Amino acid sequence: MKSRNHNNINNVNNNKNQSGFYLLSDNTDAFVARLALTTMAEKTLDIQYYMMHNDASGQYLAYEILSSADRGVHVRILVDDINLPGSDNHLKILSQHENIEIRIFNALAHRDWFKNIELVINLKHAGRRMHNKTFVTDNTYAIIGGRNIGDEYFDARHGRNFVDLDLLCTGPIVDDITLSFNDYWSSPLSTPVENLSKVKVVKNQLRRIRDKLKDRWRLSKNTDYFRSLQHSDIGRKIIDKKVPFIQAKASLFYDIPEKICSTPSDKSAYLNAQITPYLEQSENELLIVSPYFVPGTRGSSWFRNKQRQGVNINILTNSLAATDVSAVHAGYKKYRRELIDAGINLFELKIAPRSLLSKTRQFIRGSSRASLHAKYMIIDQHYVFIGSANLDPRSRSLNTEIGILIDSDALAWQATQLFSKATSLKNSYKILTASQNNELLWLTEEKDEEVLYHHEPEVSFLKKLSVYILGLLPIESLL
Repeated sequence: MKSRNHNNINNVNNNKNQSGFYLLSDNTDAFVARLALTTMAEKTLDIQYYMMHNDASGQYLAYEILSSADRGVHVRILVDDINLPGSDNHLKILSQHENIEIRIFNALAHRDWFKNIELVINLKHAGRRMHNKTFVTDNTYAIIGGRNIGDEYFDARHGRNFVDLDLLCTGPIVDDITLSFNDYWSSPLSTPVENLSKVKVVKNQLRRIRDKLKDRWRLSKNTDYFRSLQHSDIGRKIIDKKVPFIQAKASLFYDIPEKICSTPSDKSAYLNAQITPYLEQSENELLIVSPYFVPGTRGSSWFRNKQRQGVNINILTNSLAATDVSAVHAGYKKYRRELIDAGINLFELKIAPRSLLSKTRQFIRGSSRASLHAKYMIIDQHYVFIGSANLDPRSRSLNTEIGILIDSDALAWQATQLFSKATSLKNSYKILTASQNNELLWLTEEKDEEVLYHHEPEVSFLKKLSVYILGLLPIESLL
């Protein structure tokens, strides 16, 4: 990390200034919180994401952002380029607003379908992405965590939605988050969208976009989704400054933007190197949630050694049925047996977990299928780490990431309750090995009875075959 380089475990304890933290585990609350921060902004909005979709929730939020800019709020939006096909012109029009600046991180040279070709022939550079996720209002409040901007992160999809986790923050830690944003904003890797799009735009087009967003907002007021948002009181609590924040000491860790350019021999500026000392000094328990979990040979060995030292390790990731990236599951399953044999408790989220999606599902008919997307760790029931990083080669070496380590028994207890709920047999599979033949087993609960599967549950033969084939390919470093 560039502006706040913490290399000693005592840094958290030596910080005299406490910040306030509030867990956003509910998808509806997570969306309403972002709307509230946008609505209450008076001076600045700094928004940084890996993905910002132009779907329903993205347009609702865009309308509020544009409204904030209209009343004089200075808006800076920084988004990674990998998921922006066909969006340049739309973003360029928005950037015509005198109070809106938009930059694209690690922009590819080609702006049309040639992007896909560039990804293949220049994967060494194009495959490195900014995975950070921050949302900052007036340098006073911030949201940091696993969610991008898109329907699947806020239970606005009728199909599969993500189980995720964000952290609403206030206090001195927000200064550090703003510094991290500034590091990326001022990086040579951040390009103004005006320099990328060759299409000529005029301010009249901005008015048309505003009118379309306003019409979409009005029409949405009668939808089931918007009615469900009214049952979330977090927005009013934020605006009235009545959020029950947990006060605690904390440190922000983030990769330097230059991680995108190369892999230096000295990796001390990487988030992974900065958080490792806290994991190394764990004595009793590690609770780890990572939707994309590929520990690699070194990581697997580290986990097994910690388990032998008496640290009780529990890991939650996606089942094959729940994962949205089959290639990652192909990399993960190579290490599954050796982790279980070492005594590590390994859980895989079901595709239809009970009561893990938000209160939105009480109002919207449709699938309750889910995929894990939260990324957090609890160390010795004391430290909590929440951020954008997965435990996989991509987060370690290719993507830039960000996260907060909080020194708080109270927040650790809350996060542990989330972990316990997600890893209950109603919501997940516990992976076991059969004593007679050492085959893998999936233990779960269905209709209030324990059920034991002898194969990966709820997936087709073709999906299993595709994962097997992917497992034969030398792609683990890219996962």
